[in-house]
Amino acid sequence: MNALVSPIRVLVADDDAILREIAGAMLRDAGFTVQTVASGDSAVAACALRLPDIALLDVEMPDGNGYQACTNIRALPGGADLPIVMVTGCDDTASIDRAYEAGATDFVVKPINWALLVHRIRYVLRGARTIVDLRFSEQKNAALLKAIPDGIFLVSGRGLIEHCYSPAAGLIDVPKTGFESMRFLDLIPAAARARAMDCLDAALRGEAAVFEFSLDAESRSNRHFECRYLPNSSGQVLAIVRDVSARKEAQARIHRLAYYDGLTGLPNREWIHDYLAQSLTEARQLNRGLALLYVDLDQFKRINDTLGHETGDALLRQVAERLQTGLDLDGDGDGDGGGDEAAVPLNLRAPEPGAHQRALGRLARVGGDEFIVVLTGRTDVAQAQWAARRILSILAAPFQQESYELVVTPSIGIAMYPEHGTDAQSLLKNADGAMYEAKASGRNQLRVYDSSMNVRALKRLSLEMELRRAVENSSLEVYYQPKYRTRDLKLLGGEALLRWFHPERGQIPTADFIAVAEETGLIGDIGRWALQRVCRDLCQWRSDGLELPRVAVNVSGRDFMYPEALLRLGDTVTQAQLSPSLFELELTEGVLMRDAEAGRRSLLALKEFGFALAIDDFGTGYCSLNYLKRFPLDTLKIDRSFVSDISEDPDDASIVRAIIALGHSLDLKIVAEGVTTQTQLQFLQAESCDAVQGFLMSPAIPANAFRELLERPRVSLEAPQSQSRRRAS
Repeated sequence: MNALVSPIRVLVADDDAILREIAGAMLRDAGFTVQTVASGDSAVAACALRLPDIALLDVEMPDGNGYQACTNIRALPGGADLPIVMVTGCDDTASIDRAYEAGATDFVVKPINWALLVHRIRYVLRGARTIVDLRFSEQKNAALLKAIPDGIFLVSGRGLIEHCYSPAAGLIDVPKTGFESMRFLDLIPAAARARAMDCLDAALRGEAAVFEFSLDAESRSNRHFECRYLPNSSGQVLAIVRDVSARKEAQARIHRLAYYDGLTGLPNREWIHDYLAQSLTEARQLNRGLALLYVDLDQFKRINDTLGHETGDALLRQVAERLQTGLDLDGDGDGDGGGDEAAVPLNLRAPEPGAHQRALGRLARVGGDEFIVVLTGRTDVAQAQWAARRILSILAAPFQQESYELVVTPSIGIAMYPEHGTDAQSLLKNADGAMYEAKASGRNQLRVYDSSMNVRALKRLSLEMELRRAVENSSLEVYYQPKYRTRDLKLLGGEALLRWFHPERGQIPTADFIAVAEETGLIGDIGRWALQRVCRDLCQWRSDGLELPRVAVNVSGRDFMYPEALLRLGDTVTQAQLSPSLFELELTEGVLMRDAEAGRRSLLALKEFGFALAIDDFGTGYCSLNYLKRFPLDTLKIDRSFVSDISEDPDDASIVRAIIALGHSLDLKIVAEGVTTQTQLQFLQAESCDAVQGFLMSPAIPANAFRELLERPRVSLEAPQSQSRRRAS
């Protein structure tokens, strides 16, 4: 149901009583509510009490004529919007002008046509409502414009501001005289005015145009603005100025996240790829060289594994800072990337004093412990090698991390444009290959790429893939190196060793494929398979009624560092229903000393399970006497490098004597590896070494040949080597 609409209230002011009666009757018949008064002052008083919807005022009245009444009503609260129609008997121009000057909305000339008057009243009311709506709309639009932070200006074809709808916050203070008649270009910094004029000309031709400019701020970062010109049909341009500082800051943050390393602040892989592509284009155009240095920190993973990633991250930040400082990174910014220090050229000094070469470099972190330096400008191999040696020198000093003094060494690979590649991918691949050559050569050194590295890399990749297939197909074999009591050459046991007989390449050197297995993570699977195979052989020999020997099994550093891997060793032996005392687990000094305390805990766990424990290749690592007496060990194995020269080198002989004496003082058994001559055996017998193994007694042999040795546990001192080799064949 529609709400009731109040009738329109009409105030009629006329000193003629008959006219008031007629007007009242006619207007009431038309549906209006009518109030009549006889003077202008009465009309003002009636409006002061309650404003009507429309007032009809006679011009000539006593006690205030219509003009005075109109003026006074307009001064009342709300009176400015009241529709007022002046009723006059004069139709001269002067009377009409005077009526409008007094504030009249319209006028009616006597004699009044009452039928038309009703329509005139409705028309005037509709016009008044339109004016009110328009005024409200203008007020609303003005409020909206004030709420909008954008600056909105109407600009003439001559560049003058004709109207300011809304000033832009932070652009310029509103002048006392207003913006009108100011040049719009006065709001724009001088550096952007040429672009602003070009865009204004385009807008005047009917094309929308956009440009950006920046203003310096004293107490904060620069303010950035976008100005959009929109043409209109009157030959003017609407200029909308928006503060885009927040957007620019967000874009800078996104750019930094995408192109910069969050840990060190250095450029990341994406950034250096883009920069390298750009630099290669410039090098081709200018016929200049370019060098790529791939820097990898040696054995950095052990720091994360032993001291935690927090310490590792802090160390990486120190490395990055030292590289930036040591490579003369000046930190002034070059405008690319928001002034980030890592994007600044580093000026590397020439390799020869007084030389006219000069190289520019960029440093980036592209992986966990990997960095790249790109050298551009006047650079060559000598300059690249000088920079690499500089990096080696920079990182030589220890890093202090809390209570630890850590040494971090780099391996560096170098690739040159155009000699070693003409595109970014080739240079990165070849520099990476050269870096791995540096690692394989002993670490903490540099290598320049050469084509033979690709051959070796392909061979190594092929070896890796074939090793994976060999593990999956169980194509490896376990051989046993017999171990004898030194004084009488009675068989004590054996050491399980892996052998790989490739169908096409023949026997693959054990050191080669074990190194690949360590790097690729296959060593864990290979170690478990080898232990299972040893357990299978022992179970077979037990079922044959043979006395079971103790078998030494090598444990990889990867397995030793993880408790769950050690548990799997115990589970494998338990499932085979064999005593753990039949197994002697061998570890190198380097594995134990990665984290001596953690190593001691692992050894205690293995010892508690029942395994015997041995240090392999003793004398070549870093095991201190302090830790040696704390480790729950059973055996020390003297490395073959000391045994091989004991008859010729007095120093080696002294070392072997000292190791035997040290081991016996700690109640440890001593095993000498690599015994190949009677002289070596006699020396070891004289020094009371407990056990020996080597080619003099027997090489590593297959399981069936080792089984034959178990049936005849003693060997003759006369030509045992020939007997063993016949069995091996």
